[in-house]
Amino acid sequence: MSIATNYADYGSGKLAPADSIDDPVLAGKLKKYKKTVAKRYRICEPDVIDKRLPEGTLWLSPKIDGQLWFLIKKDGDVAMCAYNGRVLKGVPVVDEAEELLKSVGDIIIAGELFAIPPKGEGRPRVHHVNKALAQGDLDKTLGFKAFDLAEEGDVDLLGEPYGGRLERLNALLEGGRRVSAITTVEGDRTAVSNYYQEWVRSSKFEGIVARSEQGLTYKIKPTLSVDVVVIAFGEAHNNGVAQMRELTVGVMRDDGTFHLIGTVGNGFSDEDRVAWHRRLAAMEVTSSFRLANREGTLCRFVRPEIVIEVKCSDLMDTDSSDLPVRRMVVEYAEGNYATLGVMPIPSMLFPIFLRERDDKKVDIPSIGLDQIYQHLPFTARHETPRLVSLSTAEVIRREVYTKFTKKDETTAVRKFVVIATHKDKEDPRYPPFVAFFTDYSPTRSEPLKTALKVAPTLEDLEIHIKAWLVENVKKGWDLHAG
Repeated sequence: MSIATNYADYGSGKLAPADSIDDPVLAGKLKKYKKTVAKRYRICEPDVIDKRLPEGTLWLSPKIDGQLWFLIKKDGDVAMCAYNGRVLKGVPVVDEAEELLKSVGDIIIAGELFAIPPKGEGRPRVHHVNKALAQGDLDKTLGFKAFDLAEEGDVDLLGEPYGGRLERLNALLEGGRRVSAITTVEGDRTAVSNYYQEWVRSSKFEGIVARSEQGLTYKIKPTLSVDVVVIAFGEAHNNGVAQMRELTVGVMRDDGTFHLIGTVGNGFSDEDRVAWHRRLAAMEVTSSFRLANREGTLCRFVRPEIVIEVKCSDLMDTDSSDLPVRRMVVEYAEGNYATLGVMPIPSMLFPIFLRERDDKKVDIPSIGLDQIYQHLPFTARHETPRLVSLSTAEVIRREVYTKFTKKDETTAVRKFVVIATHKDKEDPRYPPFVAFFTDYSPTRSEPLKTALKVAPTLEDLEIHIKAWLVENVKKGWDLHAG
Protein backbone atom coordinates (compact mmCIF):
# COMPACT_ATOMS: atom_id res chain seq x y z
CA MET A 1 0.00 0.00 0.00
CA SER A 2 1.39 3.40 -1.01
CA ILE A 3 1.86 6.02 1.72
CA ALA A 4 0.35 8.67 -0.58
CA THR A 5 -1.05 8.88 -4.11
CA ASN A 6 -1.57 12.60 -4.58
CA TYR A 7 1.91 13.33 -5.95
CA ALA A 8 3.02 16.05 -8.36
CA ASP A 9 6.29 16.18 -10.28
CA TYR A 10 9.18 17.43 -8.17
CA GLY A 11 12.49 17.48 -10.07
CA SER A 12 13.33 13.84 -10.53
CA GLY A 13 10.93 12.81 -7.77
CA LYS A 14 7.45 13.47 -6.42
CA LEU A 15 6.01 15.81 -3.77
CA ALA A 16 2.47 15.55 -2.39
CA PRO A 17 0.87 18.57 -0.64
CA ALA A 18 -0.41 18.77 2.93
CA ASP A 19 -2.97 16.15 4.06
CA SER A 20 -1.85 13.67 1.40
CA ILE A 21 -1.13 10.65 3.62
CA ASP A 22 -3.70 8.03 2.65
CA ASP A 23 -3.71 6.21 6.00
CA PRO A 24 -5.49 8.40 8.62
CA VAL A 25 -4.00 6.33 11.46
CA LEU A 26 -0.47 7.05 10.23
CA ALA A 27 -1.29 10.73 9.73
CA GLY A 28 -2.61 10.88 13.29
CA LYS A 29 0.58 9.34 14.67
CA LEU A 30 2.73 12.06 13.09
CA LYS A 31 0.55 14.85 14.46
CA LYS A 32 0.50 13.20 17.87
CA TYR A 33 4.30 12.93 17.89
CA LYS A 34 4.64 16.63 17.03
CA LYS A 35 2.19 17.60 19.78
CA THR A 36 3.66 15.23 22.38
CA VAL A 37 7.28 16.16 21.76
CA ALA A 38 6.49 19.89 21.67
CA LYS A 39 5.16 19.63 25.25
CA ARG A 40 8.47 18.15 26.36
CA TYR A 41 10.66 20.90 24.90
CA ARG A 42 12.15 23.61 27.08
CA ILE A 43 14.09 26.69 25.97
CA CYS A 44 17.33 27.28 27.88
CA GLU A 45 19.54 30.32 27.43
CA PRO A 46 23.30 29.66 27.34
CA ASP A 47 24.03 31.71 30.47
CA VAL A 48 21.68 29.68 32.73
CA ILE A 49 22.76 26.17 31.71
CA ASP A 50 23.91 25.30 35.25
CA LYS A 51 20.58 26.39 36.73
CA ARG A 52 18.10 25.07 34.16
CA LEU A 53 19.49 21.73 33.03
CA PRO A 54 18.83 18.70 35.28
CA GLU A 55 21.48 16.54 36.87
CA GLY A 56 22.21 13.11 35.44
CA THR A 57 22.95 11.85 31.95
CA LEU A 58 22.18 14.10 29.01
CA TRP A 59 22.33 13.16 25.32
CA LEU A 60 23.80 16.16 23.53
CA SER A 61 23.53 16.81 19.81
CA PRO A 62 23.92 19.86 17.56
CA LYS A 63 20.66 21.52 16.54
CA ILE A 64 20.19 21.45 12.79
CA ASP A 65 18.28 24.43 11.37
CA GLY A 66 15.74 22.58 9.24
CA GLN A 67 12.20 21.19 9.34
CA LEU A 68 10.74 18.32 11.35
CA TRP A 69 10.02 15.44 8.94
CA PHE A 70 9.61 11.70 9.35
CA LEU A 71 11.29 8.86 7.50
CA ILE A 72 8.56 6.25 7.10
CA LYS A 73 8.40 2.72 5.80
CA LYS A 74 4.92 1.22 5.57
CA ASP A 75 3.96 -1.96 3.75
CA GLY A 76 7.25 -1.77 1.84
CA ASP A 77 6.77 1.84 0.69
CA VAL A 78 9.37 4.38 1.85
CA ALA A 79 8.87 8.16 1.89
CA MET A 80 9.65 11.33 3.80
CA CYS A 81 6.56 12.80 5.46
CA ALA A 82 5.89 16.06 7.28
CA TYR A 83 3.52 16.06 10.25
CA ASN A 84 1.02 18.09 8.19
CA GLY A 85 0.79 15.33 5.57
CA ARG A 86 3.23 16.48 2.90
CA VAL A 87 5.00 13.52 1.32
CA LEU A 88 8.26 13.38 -0.61
CA LYS A 89 9.70 10.46 -2.55
CA GLY A 90 11.79 9.59 -5.59
CA VAL A 91 14.56 12.05 -4.69
CA PRO A 92 18.11 11.02 -3.65
CA VAL A 93 17.54 11.41 0.11
CA VAL A 94 14.55 9.04 -0.02
CA ASP A 95 16.29 6.62 -2.38
CA GLU A 96 19.18 6.25 0.08
CA ALA A 97 16.76 5.78 2.99
CA GLU A 98 14.99 3.01 1.09
CA GLU A 99 18.29 1.18 0.65
CA LEU A 100 19.21 1.57 4.34
CA LEU A 101 15.84 0.23 5.51
CA LYS A 102 15.44 -2.63 3.04
CA SER A 103 15.83 -5.31 5.73
CA VAL A 104 13.34 -3.84 8.27
CA GLY A 105 9.55 -3.68 8.40
CA ASP A 106 7.27 -0.76 9.18
CA ILE A 107 9.03 2.07 10.95
CA ILE A 108 8.66 5.76 11.86
CA ILE A 109 11.84 7.81 12.36
CA ALA A 110 11.76 11.49 13.34
CA GLY A 111 14.47 13.87 12.22
CA GLU A 112 15.46 17.16 10.67
CA LEU A 113 15.14 17.62 6.92
CA PHE A 114 17.80 20.13 5.91
CA ALA A 115 19.34 21.51 2.73
CA ILE A 116 22.99 22.17 1.99
CA PRO A 117 23.29 25.93 1.41
CA PRO A 118 24.88 27.49 -1.68
CA LYS A 119 28.55 28.30 -1.38
CA GLY A 120 29.17 31.33 0.77
CA GLU A 121 25.91 31.18 2.76
CA GLY A 122 27.34 29.46 5.83
CA ARG A 123 25.54 26.71 7.74
CA PRO A 124 22.18 25.18 6.71
CA ARG A 125 19.16 27.27 7.61
CA VAL A 126 15.46 26.56 7.46
CA HIS A 127 14.90 28.84 4.47
CA HIS A 128 17.25 26.66 2.43
CA VAL A 129 14.79 23.79 2.98
CA ASN A 130 11.85 26.00 2.00
CA LYS A 131 13.63 26.94 -1.21
CA ALA A 132 14.55 23.34 -1.99
CA LEU A 133 10.96 22.20 -1.49
CA ALA A 134 9.68 25.02 -3.69
CA GLN A 135 12.17 24.35 -6.52
CA GLY A 136 12.52 20.75 -7.57
CA ASP A 137 15.86 21.31 -9.24
CA LEU A 138 17.39 21.73 -5.77
CA ASP A 139 16.30 18.30 -4.52
CA LYS A 140 19.88 17.00 -4.63
CA THR A 141 20.78 19.33 -1.75
CA LEU A 142 18.41 17.68 0.74
CA GLY A 143 19.64 15.61 3.68
CA PHE A 144 18.05 14.05 6.77
CA LYS A 145 19.44 13.86 10.30
CA ALA A 146 17.45 11.39 12.40
CA PHE A 147 17.14 12.08 16.12
CA ASP A 148 14.37 9.76 17.33
CA LEU A 149 12.88 6.33 16.70
CA ALA A 150 9.15 6.77 17.28
CA GLU A 151 7.84 3.37 16.24
CA GLU A 152 9.08 0.06 14.86
CA GLY A 153 6.64 -2.62 13.83
CA ASP A 154 3.57 -2.04 15.99
CA VAL A 155 5.58 -0.93 19.03
CA ASP A 156 5.35 2.69 20.19
CA LEU A 157 8.86 3.47 21.47
CA LEU A 158 8.37 6.99 22.86
CA GLY A 159 8.07 5.65 26.39
CA GLU A 160 11.35 3.76 26.14
CA PRO A 161 14.70 5.21 27.39
CA TYR A 162 16.26 7.49 24.81
CA GLY A 163 19.62 5.75 24.97
CA GLY A 164 18.14 2.53 23.59
CA ARG A 165 16.26 4.33 20.81
CA LEU A 166 19.42 6.15 19.81
CA GLU A 167 21.44 2.93 19.71
CA ARG A 168 18.84 1.37 17.39
CA LEU A 169 18.84 4.47 15.17
CA ASN A 170 22.62 4.32 14.74
CA ALA A 171 22.41 0.65 13.76
CA LEU A 172 19.59 1.23 11.25
CA LEU A 173 21.24 4.16 9.48
CA GLU A 174 24.88 3.12 9.72
CA GLY A 175 26.81 4.02 6.59
CA GLY A 176 24.30 6.58 5.35
CA ARG A 177 25.54 9.82 3.80
CA ARG A 178 22.43 11.82 3.01
CA VAL A 179 20.49 9.98 5.72
CA SER A 180 22.13 9.36 9.11
CA ALA A 181 21.56 9.60 12.83
CA ILE A 182 22.44 12.96 14.36
CA THR A 183 25.84 13.13 16.06
CA THR A 184 25.12 12.55 19.75
CA VAL A 185 27.39 12.39 22.80
CA GLU A 186 26.60 11.51 26.39
CA GLY A 187 27.51 13.96 29.11
CA ASP A 188 26.13 15.99 31.97
CA ARG A 189 25.29 19.65 32.29
CA THR A 190 28.91 20.56 33.03
CA ALA A 191 29.83 19.32 29.52
CA VAL A 192 27.22 21.42 27.73
CA SER A 193 29.21 24.66 27.89
CA ASN A 194 32.18 23.06 26.14
CA TYR A 195 30.05 21.66 23.34
CA TYR A 196 28.22 24.97 23.05
CA GLN A 197 31.58 26.63 22.44
CA GLU A 198 32.57 24.01 19.87
CA TRP A 199 29.27 23.69 17.99
CA VAL A 200 27.44 27.00 18.33
CA ARG A 201 29.88 29.82 18.98
CA SER A 202 31.92 28.53 16.05
CA SER A 203 28.82 29.14 13.87
CA LYS A 204 28.73 25.51 12.74
CA PHE A 205 25.27 24.88 14.16
CA GLU A 206 22.20 26.76 15.37
CA GLY A 207 22.30 25.44 18.94
CA ILE A 208 22.45 22.34 21.14
CA VAL A 209 19.70 19.86 21.92
CA ALA A 210 20.02 18.15 25.31
CA ARG A 211 17.74 15.17 26.00
CA SER A 212 17.37 14.18 29.64
CA GLU A 213 16.62 10.94 31.47
CA GLN A 214 13.36 12.51 32.65
CA GLY A 215 12.04 12.73 29.08
CA LEU A 216 12.38 16.51 28.73
CA THR A 217 14.36 17.99 25.87
CA TYR A 218 16.21 21.29 26.20
CA LYS A 219 17.08 23.63 23.34
CA ILE A 220 20.13 25.74 24.11
CA LYS A 221 20.60 28.52 21.59
CA PRO A 222 21.34 32.23 21.50
CA THR A 223 18.39 34.56 21.98
CA LEU A 224 17.85 37.44 19.59
CA SER A 225 16.39 40.88 20.05
CA VAL A 226 14.51 43.18 17.71
CA ASP A 227 13.61 46.85 17.92
CA VAL A 228 9.91 47.45 17.31
CA VAL A 229 7.39 50.27 17.56
CA VAL A 230 4.33 50.16 19.79
CA ILE A 231 1.17 50.20 17.65
CA ALA A 232 -1.58 49.33 20.13
CA PHE A 233 -2.21 47.92 23.59
CA GLY A 234 -4.68 45.68 25.36
CA GLU A 235 -5.93 46.59 28.80
CA ALA A 236 -7.00 44.69 31.87
CA HIS A 237 -8.28 45.64 35.32
CA ASN A 238 -6.67 44.45 38.53
CA ASN A 239 -8.72 45.28 41.63
CA GLY A 240 -10.37 48.07 39.70
CA VAL A 241 -7.05 49.55 38.50
CA ALA A 242 -6.55 49.82 34.74
CA GLN A 243 -3.37 48.18 33.48
CA MET A 244 -1.67 47.54 30.18
CA ARG A 245 -2.14 43.80 29.42
CA GLU A 246 0.15 43.53 26.39
CA LEU A 247 1.66 45.66 23.66
CA THR A 248 1.00 45.06 19.98
CA VAL A 249 4.19 45.89 18.12
CA GLY A 250 5.37 46.20 14.54
CA VAL A 251 8.33 46.82 12.28
CA MET A 252 8.63 49.24 9.38
CA ARG A 253 8.48 48.11 5.78
CA ASP A 254 10.50 49.72 3.02
CA ASP A 255 7.63 52.05 2.06
CA GLY A 256 7.20 53.39 5.60
CA THR A 257 4.15 51.31 6.48
CA PHE A 258 3.98 49.20 9.64
CA HIS A 259 3.86 45.41 9.66
CA LEU A 260 2.46 43.93 12.87
CA ILE A 261 4.75 41.23 14.24
CA GLY A 262 3.01 40.16 17.43
CA THR A 263 2.33 41.04 21.07
CA VAL A 264 4.59 41.41 24.09
CA GLY A 265 3.13 40.79 27.53
CA ASN A 266 6.08 39.57 29.62
CA GLY A 267 8.82 41.62 31.25
CA PHE A 268 6.58 44.12 33.07
CA SER A 269 5.85 44.53 36.78
CA ASP A 270 2.38 45.51 38.02
CA GLU A 271 3.66 49.03 38.57
CA ASP A 272 5.01 49.11 35.02
CA ARG A 273 1.65 48.03 33.63
CA VAL A 274 -0.19 50.83 35.42
CA ALA A 275 2.36 53.42 34.23
CA TRP A 276 2.28 52.13 30.66
CA HIS A 277 -1.53 52.23 30.62
CA ARG A 278 -1.57 55.83 31.82
CA ARG A 279 1.02 56.83 29.23
CA LEU A 280 -0.52 54.98 26.28
CA ALA A 281 -4.10 56.03 27.01
CA ALA A 282 -3.01 59.63 26.43
CA MET A 283 -1.65 58.67 23.00
CA GLU A 284 -4.76 56.92 21.67
CA VAL A 285 -5.75 57.44 18.02
CA THR A 286 -8.42 56.04 15.73
CA SER A 287 -8.08 52.96 13.52
CA SER A 288 -10.16 51.36 10.79
CA PHE A 289 -8.51 48.07 11.78
CA ARG A 290 -10.06 46.17 14.68
CA LEU A 291 -7.78 43.92 16.72
CA ALA A 292 -8.79 41.79 19.70
CA ASN A 293 -6.47 41.41 22.68
CA ARG A 294 -6.05 38.52 25.11
CA GLU A 295 -8.84 39.82 27.31
CA GLY A 296 -11.27 39.41 24.41
CA THR A 297 -11.78 43.16 24.07
CA LEU A 298 -10.55 45.48 21.34
CA CYS A 299 -7.03 46.89 21.40
CA ARG A 300 -6.56 50.62 21.68
CA PHE A 301 -4.29 52.05 18.98
CA VAL A 302 -1.68 54.70 19.75
CA ARG A 303 0.58 57.05 17.84
CA PRO A 304 3.61 55.09 16.49
CA GLU A 305 6.23 56.93 18.54
CA ILE A 306 7.60 54.54 21.19
CA VAL A 307 10.42 52.17 20.19
CA ILE A 308 11.16 49.21 22.47
CA GLU A 309 13.61 46.31 22.41
CA VAL A 310 12.11 42.82 22.61
CA LYS A 311 14.01 39.61 23.28
CA CYS A 312 12.70 36.33 21.85
CA SER A 313 13.98 32.78 21.78
CA ASP A 314 13.34 32.26 18.07
CA LEU A 315 11.40 33.27 14.98
CA MET A 316 8.85 31.02 13.28
CA ASP A 317 7.68 31.67 9.72
CA THR A 318 5.01 28.94 9.46
CA ASP A 319 2.04 27.91 11.58
CA SER A 320 0.90 24.47 12.72
CA SER A 321 -0.44 23.73 9.23
CA ASP A 322 2.91 24.63 7.65
CA LEU A 323 1.37 27.75 6.10
CA PRO A 324 3.18 31.12 6.22
CA VAL A 325 2.42 33.23 9.30
CA ARG A 326 0.58 36.29 8.02
CA ARG A 327 -0.23 39.56 9.76
CA MET A 328 -1.72 42.89 8.84
CA VAL A 329 0.20 45.78 7.31
CA VAL A 330 -1.16 49.20 8.37
CA GLU A 331 -0.53 52.77 7.33
CA TYR A 332 -0.60 55.67 9.78
CA ALA A 333 -1.56 59.16 8.67
CA GLU A 334 -3.28 62.13 10.32
CA GLY A 335 -4.08 60.31 13.53
CA ASN A 336 -5.60 57.19 11.99
CA TYR A 337 -4.49 53.66 11.07
CA ALA A 338 -5.74 52.16 7.81
CA THR A 339 -5.33 48.56 6.66
CA LEU A 340 -3.32 47.75 3.55
CA GLY A 341 -3.41 43.95 3.50
CA VAL A 342 -2.17 40.79 5.19
CA MET A 343 1.41 39.73 4.43
CA PRO A 344 3.77 36.94 5.56
CA ILE A 345 6.05 37.75 8.49
CA PRO A 346 7.75 35.48 11.07
CA SER A 347 6.30 35.24 14.55
CA MET A 348 8.32 35.87 17.72
CA LEU A 349 8.54 32.94 20.11
CA PHE A 350 8.46 33.75 23.85
CA PRO A 351 8.86 37.54 23.46
CA ILE A 352 9.97 39.49 26.53
CA PHE A 353 10.16 43.27 26.93
CA LEU A 354 13.73 44.39 27.61
CA ARG A 355 13.74 48.18 27.56
CA GLU A 356 12.53 51.31 25.84
CA ARG A 357 14.93 52.59 23.17
CA ASP A 358 14.96 56.38 23.48
CA ASP A 359 18.00 56.40 21.21
CA LYS A 360 16.05 54.84 18.32
CA LYS A 361 13.86 56.65 15.82
CA VAL A 362 10.73 55.41 14.10
CA ASP A 363 12.48 54.88 10.80
CA ILE A 364 13.75 52.06 8.59
CA PRO A 365 17.34 52.01 9.95
CA SER A 366 16.03 51.60 13.52
CA ILE A 367 12.95 49.38 13.22
CA GLY A 368 13.17 48.11 9.63
CA LEU A 369 11.95 44.74 8.39
CA ASP A 370 15.47 43.59 7.52
CA GLN A 371 16.30 42.97 11.20
CA ILE A 372 13.78 40.09 10.96
CA TYR A 373 14.76 39.00 7.45
CA GLN A 374 18.45 38.67 8.34
CA HIS A 375 17.60 36.05 10.96
CA LEU A 376 14.93 34.22 8.96
CA PRO A 377 14.43 35.04 5.27
CA PHE A 378 10.74 34.61 4.53
CA THR A 379 8.45 34.60 1.53
CA ALA A 380 7.13 37.81 -0.03
CA ARG A 381 9.74 39.99 1.68
CA HIS A 382 9.81 42.49 -1.19
CA GLU A 383 6.19 42.24 -2.29
CA THR A 384 3.67 44.98 -1.54
CA PRO A 385 0.55 44.36 0.56
CA ARG A 386 -2.70 43.83 -1.27
CA LEU A 387 -6.03 44.20 0.46
CA VAL A 388 -8.19 41.21 -0.44
CA SER A 389 -11.96 41.64 -0.39
CA LEU A 390 -13.58 38.76 1.50
CA SER A 391 -17.22 37.83 1.90
CA THR A 392 -19.19 39.57 4.63
CA ALA A 393 -19.81 37.68 7.86
CA GLU A 394 -23.37 37.08 9.02
CA VAL A 395 -24.89 36.97 12.49
CA ILE A 396 -27.18 33.94 12.43
CA ARG A 397 -28.11 33.63 16.10
CA ARG A 398 -28.04 35.88 19.15
CA GLU A 399 -29.42 35.43 22.66
CA VAL A 400 -29.15 37.90 25.54
CA TYR A 401 -29.97 37.03 29.16
CA THR A 402 -30.21 39.50 32.05
CA LYS A 403 -30.46 39.25 35.81
CA PHE A 404 -31.51 42.17 38.01
CA THR A 405 -30.29 42.28 41.62
CA LYS A 406 -32.49 44.40 43.90
CA LYS A 407 -29.90 44.61 46.66
CA ASP A 408 -27.53 46.86 44.71
CA GLU A 409 -29.90 47.64 41.82
CA THR A 410 -27.57 46.32 39.13
CA THR A 411 -28.20 44.29 36.00
CA ALA A 412 -25.85 41.52 34.90
CA VAL A 413 -25.77 40.44 31.26
CA ARG A 414 -24.81 37.15 29.64
CA LYS A 415 -25.09 36.68 25.90
CA PHE A 416 -23.79 34.76 22.93
CA VAL A 417 -23.59 35.57 19.24
CA VAL A 418 -23.15 32.98 16.46
CA ILE A 419 -21.43 34.17 13.31
CA ALA A 420 -21.11 32.47 9.93
CA THR A 421 -17.86 33.91 8.59
CA HIS A 422 -18.48 32.97 4.91
CA LYS A 423 -14.70 33.33 4.52
CA ASP A 424 -13.39 29.82 5.15
CA LYS A 425 -13.44 28.91 1.45
CA GLU A 426 -11.53 32.10 0.58
CA ASP A 427 -8.97 32.16 3.38
CA PRO A 428 -8.09 29.00 5.39
CA ARG A 429 -7.29 31.10 8.46
CA TYR A 430 -11.00 31.71 9.01
CA PRO A 431 -13.20 29.07 10.67
CA PRO A 432 -16.66 28.49 9.16
CA PHE A 433 -18.54 29.32 12.37
CA VAL A 434 -17.74 31.33 15.49
CA ALA A 435 -19.58 31.74 18.80
CA PHE A 436 -18.69 34.72 20.98
CA PHE A 437 -19.74 34.57 24.64
CA THR A 438 -19.97 37.60 26.92
CA ASP A 439 -20.43 37.68 30.71
CA TYR A 440 -20.86 41.12 32.32
CA SER A 441 -21.34 41.68 36.04
CA PRO A 442 -20.90 45.30 37.27
CA THR A 443 -20.15 44.26 40.87
CA ARG A 444 -17.37 41.84 40.00
CA SER A 445 -13.70 42.87 40.33
CA GLU A 446 -13.29 41.95 36.67
CA PRO A 447 -16.66 43.07 35.23
CA LEU A 448 -16.28 41.79 31.67
CA LYS A 449 -15.36 38.22 30.73
CA THR A 450 -15.42 36.84 27.21
CA ALA A 451 -14.84 33.52 25.47
CA LEU A 452 -14.61 32.41 21.87
CA LYS A 453 -15.40 29.05 20.28
CA VAL A 454 -14.96 28.03 16.65
CA ALA A 455 -16.33 25.02 14.81
CA PRO A 456 -16.48 23.51 11.31
CA THR A 457 -20.28 22.99 11.47
CA LEU A 458 -23.28 24.44 13.29
CA GLU A 459 -23.88 21.05 14.88
CA ASP A 460 -20.42 21.10 16.45
CA LEU A 461 -20.90 24.68 17.63
CA GLU A 462 -24.24 23.79 19.19
CA ILE A 463 -22.42 21.47 21.62
CA HIS A 464 -20.45 24.45 22.99
CA ILE A 465 -23.58 26.62 23.17
CA LYS A 466 -25.59 24.02 25.11
CA ALA A 467 -22.72 23.57 27.57
CA TRP A 468 -22.49 27.34 28.06
CA LEU A 469 -26.24 27.66 28.64
CA VAL A 470 -26.24 24.88 31.24
CA GLU A 471 -23.33 26.48 33.07
CA ASN A 472 -24.36 30.14 32.88
CA VAL A 473 -28.12 30.52 32.42
CA LYS A 474 -29.78 29.23 35.58
CA LYS A 475 -32.62 30.33 37.83
CA GLY A 476 -33.10 34.10 37.93
CA TRP A 477 -31.85 34.77 34.40
CA ASP A 478 -34.39 36.04 31.87
CA LEU A 479 -34.22 35.96 28.10
CA HIS A 480 -34.01 39.63 27.17
CA ALA A 481 -33.53 39.27 23.41
CA GLY A 482 -33.15 36.43 20.97
